[in-house]
Amino acid sequence: MIKTSVSNLLTEYFQNDAPTRQVIKKSPCQNTPVEATPITWEVHTDPERFSKIFVFTTRKRMTDFVNEVLMLEDKMNHHGLVKIVNNEVTVEVYTHTINRITNLDREYTQNIDFVYRDVLDFEYK
Repeated sequence: MIKTSVSNLLTEYFQNDAPTRQVIKKSPCQNTPVEATPITWEVHTDPERFSKIFVFTTRKRMTDFVNEVLMLEDKMNHHGLVKIVNNEVTVEVYTHTINRITNLDREYTQNIDFVYRDVLDFEYK
């Protein structure tokens, strides 16, 4: 039996394809109307931690995202602060035992970005 982590599966699935946010630029002289910009997490101090606000157009997408985040946290056995205000979800994470960011937190943020992209790309009927 081969065991693999969720992180390895996600990495293989996306093959180092960093999550991107698409910004539409309409210009009559450009052939490419879309510019991709990386999704980034803010770093704060006291304690050192990552944070990010995720915005959703519908409550359904927001609740799906939160449910997926909670399942991912249980699989990773690493939990962040998840705060919901209307259709915005703020996620903060750091390693509490040392009050700093660790590689586990970096893996967490990458996986949360993958979840966010999956929820946005999912087709609702």
